[in-house]
Amino acid sequence: MVGRKAFAHRRAVVARDGAEAARALEAGGDHAHAGEAPEEPPPVVFLFPGQGAQYPNMGRGLYETEPVFRRHVDACAEGLEAHLGFDLRAVLFPPGGEEQAAAEKLRRTALTQPALFVVEYALARLWTSWGVRPEAMIGHSIGETVAACLSGVFSLDDALAFVAARGRLMERLPSGAMLAVLLPEDEVRAFVASPLSLAVVNSPEQCVISGPHEAVEALEAQLEAAGIACTRLRTSHAFHSAMMEPMLPELTDRLRAMTLRPPEIPFVSNVTGTWITDAEATDPAYWARHVRNTVRFRGGLETLMADPRRVFLEVGPWRTMAALAGWPEASERRVLASMRHPRDETPDEVFLLDAVVRLWTTGVAVDPDGNLY
Repeated sequence: MVGRKAFAHRRAVVARDGAEAARALEAGGDHAHAGEAPEEPPPVVFLFPGQGAQYPNMGRGLYETEPVFRRHVDACAEGLEAHLGFDLRAVLFPPGGEEQAAAEKLRRTALTQPALFVVEYALARLWTSWGVRPEAMIGHSIGETVAACLSGVFSLDDALAFVAARGRLMERLPSGAMLAVLLPEDEVRAFVASPLSLAVVNSPEQCVISGPHEAVEALEAQLEAAGIACTRLRTSHAFHSAMMEPMLPELTDRLRAMTLRPPEIPFVSNVTGTWITDAEATDPAYWARHVRNTVRFRGGLETLMADPRRVFLEVGPWRTMAALAGWPEASERRVLASMRHPRDETPDEVFLLDAVVRLWTTGVAVDPDGNLY
């Protein structure tokens, strides 16, 4: 990627040394990729996953090997300590043998949301340090806060305070349940009546219904009896439902004490499914509605897919957002993951460099060594 003129036809590998690179270039393999770059570099979209994507040691290899990632994780963890009362890095990167205990702690909403924010924000800063700057962004629920911070809506200090308060206030609410239903929105609405809420529209064929345990259990039985596929999600609360409403006044008050600025990088709103406006981004009431209203993730993706040149880069754990979208066109649309699945034993740094190679072969200028041509 460096030391020579950029050509349209590209081939690259991830290797430990020259001999391994030569073998991979000759024989191919999992970390050898080729592509043809368009005349103009394709615009990159950052995708930020939401709650449910987290796992202990997510990004640990990057923390140990990438100074930029480590610096931003450290800054966020130190900024959060006053809000959480402890160092989040103890849960993100637990000592050997304590992974299960850390996993249990990361299921707590008050810790899940700050943990995801920290890792996604630091990973985004690492990508931008390599010259990969998003033309647009979208986040799923808490992921939109990362997009807003990178775009300048929130300062980092305010974003950390907001994320900590959001998770803490949610955790104080009565528990609830969420049910993924394999139906399009217009059909699933027939099953949504108080006290249930339509929480998420992920894809043309999958939505999530949210509400009190008893109501969700009754709906699950009704759907199963009708032969409609549904799956209970592993969540502590009924996110994006009427059960969130008691926390909204206090959250709004906290937001009013912050300085919210118009976005400098465009991002798509979960609330509307289209580009966020300056008025929305700077309105404390918008960020309160964001907690309560339906996540219009599929609408947001359709807004972004209007430009067929775009390359989509997941900036967070695995291909969570592509999976949520049920994206059959994922390979065609070039949706790339930059962090491994927890069951994938590929070293974090190798997995990320593989994404670098894939991105470069699509025509995006990227240089981990800071020699960007």
